[in-house]
Order: sequence, then C-alpha cells, then structure tokens
Amino acid sequence: MLDLIWNEQPGQEVIYQWVEWVQSSSLSYLGFDEEIILGPYEIIHTGDKRAISESVSPDVDIPSLKSYNDEQCHENFVKNFHECHICYSEYPGGDFIKLSRQHFFCWKCMETYVGITAREGTKTKLSCPEEKCEGVLPSGILRRLLGDEEFQRWETLVMQKTLASMSDVVYCPRCETTCCADEDNDAQCSKCFFSFCSLCSEKRHIGTSCMTPEMKLLVLQRREKEMINEILSVKEILRDAKQCPSCKMAISRTEGCNKMVCNNCGNYFCYRCNQKIDGYEHFKGECELFPQEMIQTWERANARMVEGQILADLFGGRGHPCPLCAQVNAKVGNNNHIFCWACGNHYCYLCKKIVKRGSNHYGPKGCKQHTEG
Repeated sequence: MLDLIWNEQPGQEVIYQWVEWVQSSSLSYLGFDEEIILGPYEIIHTGDKRAISESVSPDVDIPSLKSYNDEQCHENFVKNFHECHICYSEYPGGDFIKLSRQHFFCWKCMETYVGITAREGTKTKLSCPEEKCEGVLPSGILRRLLGDEEFQRWETLVMQKTLASMSDVVYCPRCETTCCADEDNDAQCSKCFFSFCSLCSEKRHIGTSCMTPEMKLLVLQRREKEMINEILSVKEILRDAKQCPSCKMAISRTEGCNKMVCNNCGNYFCYRCNQKIDGYEHFKGECELFPQEMIQTWERANARMVEGQILADLFGGRGHPCPLCAQVNAKVGNNNHIFCWACGNHYCYLCKKIVKRGSNHYGPKGCKQHTEG
C-alpha cells in the first residue's frame, strides 16, 4: 500500500502521506478492529527489508517525525511574507510572534497589545489576541515583549491579584508577609512567627469573640464606602479624558492646544473631534487649534502683564518685588494692597507679606492699607 502511494506521485515528498495513511487507515487495512502492539524489537526479520527500522521504539520515532515536521514548517514560515491578523500589514515571517499554526501577529502589534494590557493590570493572564482563542502567552514571549523590569512588575501584579482573590489569604500586620488563615480566622506569620486574628489584625485571642455582627457590618460598610469613593474618583478623572483613536489609551488635556500626542503609541490626534491627524492641516477646518476660552485667558493675562510693566516703569521708585515670584510691581496711589500681575497673588507693600484676606491683614492691629509714599 505504501508502494502504491509512492507510485502515484513518483519523485515527490511522500513521508507525511505515509504517516497519515498509517495513522488513519492501516488498522482497517490489516483487518484489526481494536489496536495493534508494535514490537518486539531486536529480532531477525525475514520480510521486506524496507520495513526494518533501526529505531529503538515508536516512542522515539514518532516524536522525531513530529519535531522534524515542526522545524520544516517554521523554516517555511520564516522564509515567506505573511499578513498580520491585527494590522493587516505584510511582514517577513521573522517579524512575527507565532502563538500557534493559525494565530500569528507582527512584533509591533503584539508589543502594543501586551504593553497596554500589562499596564492596565485588569487581567491575571495574557491570552492570544485572536477572538475566542483561550491560548495563554508563554512567559518567555512575555518577557521578550515587556522587558525584564516590566515583566517583573507584571508577575508581581498577577501574584497580588491572585492572592487577593483567595479568601483565606491575609497579610501579617507586623511585616506584611502573606499568610493563610484557618477556619477560626487565626493565622501565624512564617517570617516573624506572629500569631494574629485575621479579622482585627490583633494578637490571637483564643476563646474570646473578635467582633460582634454589628461591628462586622460597620467594617463592611466602611470598606464598601472606600470602594465607592475610589470608583467615583476614577470616573471623575476619566470624565474629560479622550481615548487615543489608535490604541484606546485614555488621555486628558490640562492645558495647551488641541493637537495631542499619545505617549503610548506615538500617534497624533485632535482632542476636539478625537480623529487621528498628521501635522496641523486638520485645524484649518472646523476644529480650532486652541480653545476660545484659553485664547481669552491668554489675552487677559497679556493685557494685565502689559499694564503691570507700564506701571512699573512709570512708578519705578515705588516698586517692590513680589515675595512669591520676585516680579517688581508698582504702588499706584496710596493703596498698600498690591496685586502681582505675574503670579496673581496679593501682598502688602509695607510688610512685604502675602495677603490672603485684606480684612484680617489691614486694621488697627495690622498694617495700614492706605499711606502716602
């Protein structure tokens, strides 16, 4: 039968067709209904010499054939160009991270995917980017993509999350070593040997109750309130944030123009319409480079600066540096209450101190607000 398969395509590769036939059809061809026992070995064969193998056992031959096949498939993959399943760009096989025979992605996409997922810290394992694939990225590939320092941080984060999900895991109140609590909520630290109650973190109190149900309820309510406040804080931070259109990283603008650059992927986008841009041509249309309120603020600040500089020149002899920013401001008229045009703070011309409330600073017991000179 193997000769027949060979004669159908003379001169062509046949070994894998033979293996497939032997694996799928040999038992039925030979008339065996259940299984066949290979061997014994090291005996004299009198049949077809081509069937005599020099191997020790099938446990060696079959893995060797599979290993050879995998090596040849990998060599063919590296020699050819392939399309990334994320960015749909073509690259040489050597530029890919190959997770399986069907799932492979370019280095840049995998580096971005792994970096974002690791920084978010919301998962305890990094799986294949392919949808519905449950394969997990090997630690060797993760270390190459993240680097040693980031990989160490990721492993620490995963361990912390894993421990946090275990109900019997607690931390020693003295040295913060990870411990396991028993059914009675008692634990002993393996590092400093401190025995403590996992509920109140105090020294173990055998035979006495730790907390009443009312006290436990108060503790749970306090923890719930802390969690709610933390969630609200995150929501407030992200309320005005925009997601990068390329990598979806959340970015918030505190000042400056509407042309934003993502520190994660390096792409530029418009903070107003959230579109990916290149250069400043985008701002010749409906989107403006600077928000109107920011322009108005600058105009007011510049007008105040010009006015302050003019007054400082006119009344140079009555000028005094601001105690906060050292900018010279002039005293106009008899008013000793000086407003610094540079930093916006108020201070007293007489005592040279910052004034937060004029009614408290000036008066019978303080400085006089109006004096000559």
